[in-house]
Amino acid sequence: MSFTTDVRGELARVKTNDVCCARSELASALLASGGITWRGQGRYALCITTSDAATVRRYFSMLKRHWGVAGEIQVLTGDALNHMTRYRLVVDETEAGALLHSLRLTDNPGFLGLKQVPGEGITHFACCKKAFVRAAFLMCGEINSLEKHYHLEIAAPSEPFAHRVAECLAYFELTPGIARRKNKWVVYFKRAEAISDMLSLLGAGAAVLALENIRVRKEVSNHVNRQMNFDQSNINRVVDAAETMIEDIRYIDSELGLEKLPKSLREMAYARANNPETSLSGLGELLDPPIGKSGVNARLRRLTDIANKLRSGEEIRLRGERREELP
Repeated sequence: MSFTTDVRGELARVKTNDVCCARSELASALLASGGITWRGQGRYALCITTSDAATVRRYFSMLKRHWGVAGEIQVLTGDALNHMTRYRLVVDETEAGALLHSLRLTDNPGFLGLKQVPGEGITHFACCKKAFVRAAFLMCGEINSLEKHYHLEIAAPSEPFAHRVAECLAYFELTPGIARRKNKWVVYFKRAEAISDMLSLLGAGAAVLALENIRVRKEVSNHVNRQMNFDQSNINRVVDAAETMIEDIRYIDSELGLEKLPKSLREMAYARANNPETSLSGLGELLDPPIGKSGVNARLRRLTDIANKLRSGEEIRLRGERREELP
């Protein structure tokens, strides 16, 4: 089962006790599913079609409880549906007109006598705004595989419907994006925090916990990866610097001879040449007596300076514990 299916199953179990919320949710469900068909002369056919059995049972119970309407649930299968099972809740035409009027979806001067969104009064209260968005998600909402990236969207059937969903969410200080995709208007979130807040708002508490678990797991994984990349970069820098240093030491040995170096530089040259992957601090601990990182760095810089002068033919004066110089 997908995360979207889990969320829909949880939202389908959210109780709607008030008729105002039921009115808002059913109006949204009919519009979002494209379930209103004009039959001519003021007659309409109403249906809600979904792939989720719990959702269709939810609206069957809602119709029965708040309007006394006994809908019919049909199970649809076949090649045209790619062998997927879909469920359709059909309302008898004799009940359709009164139901549409109750849902504030009728508009005599409007196209086919219908509104693209219900009247403002349908989503007046905060609970009704939640119900409107909940139905929109149940009908045409999707959440991608959160293991890859965060994306929640509601593919609205019309621009006015998309803006009504966005307005309802804005009331709760959630600001989704809106974009057109072919013949749909998509209301979407791309941030995990916003998706979590929306699911919590709609009543999908278990989904919020699952999302937070995924977020924590991804953050830990990303932190570990960043740390590993950082450590690998440090190792690469140490190795690259060591290889360059070893080239300088070999050049000094071939042109001058390491035995001509002062004891402190000679010991450092042998330590670096024999331990190419050891850090500066580790090199210091190999010497007798041990020295700190800054001391190691100073001696290595001196070796690099000697190698560069040898390459350029400059005069070299070696100062060390015994003040040795070239003859």
